[in-house]
Amino acid sequence: MSPKWLFATCGVGFFCLLATPACQKTREPALAQGQSSLASTTQIYAGFYRTYGHHFGSITAIPSGVNVVIVFGSFASNNFADSLATVFVPALHAKGIKVEYTGSLALISGAGHNASGYSATAAAIRDTITKYGLDGFDIDIEQNYSGQTLTDYTAVYDTLSHYYGPKSGTSNLLTFDTNQPGTNSLFKKVYADVSYVYLQVYGQGTGNLSYYWGTFSKYIKVSQFIPGFSFYEEDGYPSNIWYDINYPLPATGDGTGNAYDIANYAGKGGEFGYAIDRDAPLTSDTDNTIYAPTYVVSKQLISIMNP
Repeated sequence: MSPKWLFATCGVGFFCLLATPACQKTREPALAQGQSSLASTTQIYAGFYRTYGHHFGSITAIPSGVNVVIVFGSFASNNFADSLATVFVPALHAKGIKVEYTGSLALISGAGHNASGYSATAAAIRDTITKYGLDGFDIDIEQNYSGQTLTDYTAVYDTLSHYYGPKSGTSNLLTFDTNQPGTNSLFKKVYADVSYVYLQVYGQGTGNLSYYWGTFSKYIKVSQFIPGFSFYEEDGYPSNIWYDINYPLPATGDGTGNAYDIANYAGKGGEFGYAIDRDAPLTSDTDNTIYAPTYVVSKQLISIMNP
């Protein structure tokens, strides 16, 4: 993901989490009415929605057919979080859309490198999920870890798997968001805990998907393999641009570009778009104008995958 602004489990920020009692091993409540069951017969579409975007209220306009929204970014500088539990999440749930957030597996302040510290860190993450009525947790992994960090991250993720993901006995999500192949050190430790792998193939299209799937195929089902692209972020040119969608979009019919190639690719369980709040009819590949999102590309990609 880019930029690297994530919910922190310690430090300054709206989602600063404090040490809490160890996790109680209880099941999360069943899905509320209207929440999606994410049927495996349908390719899913997920979108990362940036809290620091300019039109965060438009999250409620995300259309039915989107399966998962991943809230991404710090809440320290705006009032996004004030409306998350009371307005945004209920509106998305009413459309059958699950909501999770991207956070960190780093130990909370004061937690030791032991079972108690891992439980306290997982409990802090669960407290955030419960407070805002969310459906799961996503972790962004862009390097190989080793030593104590690998041990800590594995233990926290495994602890969370009691409440989220395929081991939990619930439909709550525990996802692994990465630009790494299936040889990643943390993934090989926690793959059985993972609901979906959101694979960042920004700027690559489908050219490397066969290779990537070959590294993941021994660990997950194809329905869990969700490659994704990036929308153009405002002021991204020249250092943060992937050309995954060709702008301007045609007046009629579907657009073109890597995002559409991925949608048409058969060997996957769905697709995600990063910075879905930038899903608007830009006038060029580097249009920095701030538009309220229309989700035009997302709608087309969903229709391609699930005609």
